[in-house]
Amino acid sequence: MSLRISWSRGIWLPVQWRLDKNQRGVALTIDDAPMPDTTPMLLDLLEHHRATASFFLSGCRVAAHPGLAAEIHARGHAIYAHGWDHIRLDQAGPERLRADMARCEALLAEIRPTPKPYLIRLPYNGGWRNRMVHRTLAEWQPGCRIVHWSAPTEDHLIAPRCVTPADVEHECTAQADRLLADPALPGSIVLMHDQPINERPGAEFKPAVTVTLMRQLLEGFERTGLHTVPITGPDHQPFWSRFAMVW
Repeated sequence: MSLRISWSRGIWLPVQWRLDKNQRGVALTIDDAPMPDTTPMLLDLLEHHRATASFFLSGCRVAAHPGLAAEIHARGHAIYAHGWDHIRLDQAGPERLRADMARCEALLAEIRPTPKPYLIRLPYNGGWRNRMVHRTLAEWQPGCRIVHWSAPTEDHLIAPRCVTPADVEHECTAQADRLLADPALPGSIVLMHDQPINERPGAEFKPAVTVTLMRQLLEGFERTGLHTVPITGPDHQPFWSRFAMVW
């Protein structure tokens, strides 16, 4: 695989794809929460399996269900802003990007202190190679870093493939088995969603997909000797990484 490089005049934030340590661990990340018909079950599953996750919360959903966001934090999971509406903030301009992130974080700051350093994942992870995005985020939360992923569950594609409720278990099993069979899974950052915000078909199956896939993943981690860990960043960033992003 060839390496690609994006250059800047010293404004690149750290972009993290994998864990630096804990190579028998995985970092489980969940976008788009909270939702009343799934988030409580996700939290119960995580507690049952003694697992932890990092949640990137959508402000519009937090505003509708603030108690659920508080429950995520109370049960030991990290929470960060995922914007307000689920739009491409990298295409909305710096003022909208800053305003949406600040609006969401203002709600989360009523639940817990604003984390330092701040972990950021925008909707669709848009702008992770966009200079405007990096500059704006650095001004909003100095010292922040962008969290990408190395193990996507592709769960947003599962519900559209389901025709009957029985399809959910089958389709989730296929996705979980694919992920668990990947030899690069240890040390990875796993991406999944709490009912992904999109307009794809199969919306009626989203809750079942979210809970079923979480159950299968956590059971699979235990079978394969993996455990979930918080997202830890590098102890330091090389000076040159501010100028050259390599991926």
